[in-house]
Amino acid sequence: MNARLLPFAGAILIFYAGLLHAETRKLTREDCVTIALENHPAVMMLAEEQKKAAANYRFSKAPDRIQVNGEVKTAEYLKPESSSSGFNVPGRDTTIGIFAGASAIYNLIDPNVSRKQEAAKLIIDMSKMNEIKERSTIVLNAKAAYYTYNMAIEDVRLRERLRDKYRVKLETTTILFRNGQRPILDVTKADVDLASATLEYEKARNQESLAKIELLAALGVMDEDIDVAPLAIEALPSVRFSVAELYNLAENHHPELRIARLGREIQRINIEVERSAGSIRVDLMASLGFENKNLAGLDSMQDNVKTSNWEPTFHAGIQARVPIYTGGAITARVNAAEAEYNKSIYGEKQILLGVKALLRNYVQGLDEIKKQIELSRLMKINAEKHLSLAQKSYDAGVGSQLSLQDAETAVLDAELFSARARYEYLTILARLSKTVGLEEEYLCRK
Repeated sequence: MNARLLPFAGAILIFYAGLLHAETRKLTREDCVTIALENHPAVMMLAEEQKKAAANYRFSKAPDRIQVNGEVKTAEYLKPESSSSGFNVPGRDTTIGIFAGASAIYNLIDPNVSRKQEAAKLIIDMSKMNEIKERSTIVLNAKAAYYTYNMAIEDVRLRERLRDKYRVKLETTTILFRNGQRPILDVTKADVDLASATLEYEKARNQESLAKIELLAALGVMDEDIDVAPLAIEALPSVRFSVAELYNLAENHHPELRIARLGREIQRINIEVERSAGSIRVDLMASLGFENKNLAGLDSMQDNVKTSNWEPTFHAGIQARVPIYTGGAITARVNAAEAEYNKSIYGEKQILLGVKALLRNYVQGLDEIKKQIELSRLMKINAEKHLSLAQKSYDAGVGSQLSLQDAETAVLDAELFSARARYEYLTILARLSKTVGLEEEYLCRK
């Protein structure tokens, strides 16, 4: 081999060896939350909503600036021999001219401009709150999926352990049957138990795969080469606030409530906007360009483009407008805006009632699960004692295989129940955090 190719070949071998021996990436709960917030499409959509709200606010500020348009329009001019005091007939007493140039309009009085700008500012705040709301939902989904996947892993571990026990039991029972110490019924029963335990193990593995897919979906990625680090649950955190205190925190931090209040304020401004639709609007107008005061007929169109027929001109003035009769349109729009405002009030009350109900349920659920965890701990201790006695009785030829199986199942059930209760506790705590609008670290005791 060419000596110059050796370093290149060595680099390739090292690269592929690294791929073959690469370990699966282990993610903590915080890693899952970070990945979800960085990759979920909903976050990117809300970022575009904020850009849209900012653009609409800039649009609402446009009336405060001069608006300049290029303009070409016809105009009538009084003939020198015609009287300006009498009734003039167009075409006989006037000539048709044309103006070409730039026209500028500057608003002097319009009460709706500032109100629309205020509403546009509130819409920016609402878009930010919508992002906070969506981010909290993404965080909750990531945490819940992480807990579910951890529970699935724990279930597989316990089911595998039980299956191995039943395999050992079948081997032991078979040997005892050959020695004449156990009937054939015990062998067939052990065989059935092993098949049942194997089936439950395979079901648990399938559930683990589904839980991983749901976790990846919650993170917004589909990278199969990632896994989660086991969650170490030493002591479950306790909420340090009472239900009434949680109500007060939620009223100030719950995203949906804050969005509802912003929506109510926007609807209030809309009422003022619709009511002021009948107010006067005053604009300063100015035009600068060239005019041709007497357009030639079709038979001499070339004269219209001659420079000598065009003169520079400047016009300025003030225009005031006020609606006199709108057919009831203003009143109808005001009534519609008032109805929307009332709807926003009722919607806010409905959200508040829902938040209070959720907080009561979550706090009660946490208390109940704590009691269940303590009971499962005692149940596991008793089940392990019973299993020890059942195993000794079975080994001595006194106990039955059914009693031993029930004892082993009781220990497994106690461990599974305890694990499920702990993950359910953490999930409810995450939901409580989302409802209040504050992190678990703030809500729980140090």
